[in-house]
Amino acid sequence: MTTTDESALPGLLKQMIEDIKDPQCGYWLYSNYFDVLPPTERTLTRWWQAPLYIDYDALWNPVFEDNAIQIDVILKNKLPAEHERIRIEYAQIWSLKRFHHQEKPKSADDWILYNDSSKLKMPHTGNED
Repeated sequence: MTTTDESALPGLLKQMIEDIKDPQCGYWLYSNYFDVLPPTERTLTRWWQAPLYIDYDALWNPVFEDNAIQIDVILKNKLPAEHERIRIEYAQIWSLKRFHHQEKPKSADDWILYNDSSKLKMPHTGNED
């Protein structure tokens, strides 16, 4: 069942936290942007249009706020792995997809839990009039 009701996101994200305890389950979270929180060595701390693959080994320490979620994730492709804290506003999430490696969906739409493409916004480039 797909929803476009943003108020459903906290519940869906809490369900995601439970679902990924199963190593066969994973999610794709699509947002316009998320913010990398301090402390960080990054000079650019807002990541635009970077889908997050979330499974049992990719997310730690979730904290739910009224309008956002904070989680620790691995963003750098290096070893040893380094966790970074990010914050994703619910208003910026435009799609959430769940899959299970042992389940075969009837269609790609069977994976979609939340989708509101009207919320999809490309980053401001500074070249617009």
